[in-house]
Amino acid sequence: MRIRNVVQLHTVNRLQAFGWPLVFMALSLVVVLIIGALIVHVTAAGEPDARASMNQGMRWNGAIFALLGPLIGFGFTAMGQYFPLALGLGLTRREFAAGTALVFVGNAAFYAIIISIGKVIELATGGFGLGIRFFDVAYTGFGEWWQTLVQTFLLILTVMLVGAAITTAFHRWGQSFLWSFWIGLALVVLGFVAGMVLSEPFRGFVGDLGTMGWLPWMGVIALIGAIGAAVWLALVRRAQAR
Repeated sequence: MRIRNVVQLHTVNRLQAFGWPLVFMALSLVVVLIIGALIVHVTAAGEPDARASMNQGMRWNGAIFALLGPLIGFGFTAMGQYFPLALGLGLTRREFAAGTALVFVGNAAFYAIIISIGKVIELATGGFGLGIRFFDVAYTGFGEWWQTLVQTFLLILTVMLVGAAITTAFHRWGQSFLWSFWIGLALVVLGFVAGMVLSEPFRGFVGDLGTMGWLPWMGVIALIGAIGAAVWLALVRRAQAR
């Protein structure tokens, strides 16, 4: 099987495959560091606990999505951009699926290691000396470094697999799938909002989900990823190159 050719197809543009996500991450980190420095400088005299308050407030800081965002879109571009090209180059669907899955796993592992190392440095330096949070946030996990490694790996891999499954479904059924998908998604969101507003038991159920432990949540993410992988691999055999 020509799996290596598929891997090279995805990674031939090194800047797009690896450079830009790291550049976006670095720029976002610089912005957060500047904000942290300004807050510490301005409030140093008037509020001694400003650094601790800022650190606590940044628990849900979304700046890390400057890195995670492009990776979320990689599953879509893998099928939307490279799938038709691979078939045109004579690669089989099985070869493309195997090579693309290998790239997904490699990307998830590479960036999970980057984020885990960043978190270790951030914690060791007290938020880079400013009390900021960039790597140690809810999306990457508040636990030990190995928990961040596992959580980030599963999260990145899952969103790429789900993205690939959605794009493959579009290749298979075209515009009708997009209409069905967005209508279904809108109904789910509407049902969730209605449940939160109108149903006390539903609000309690959502609250219980929020208190669920780290390991069960990893199981949920892994299950979603497995479903995405199964749908993707099943559809890629008959999907049309658009």
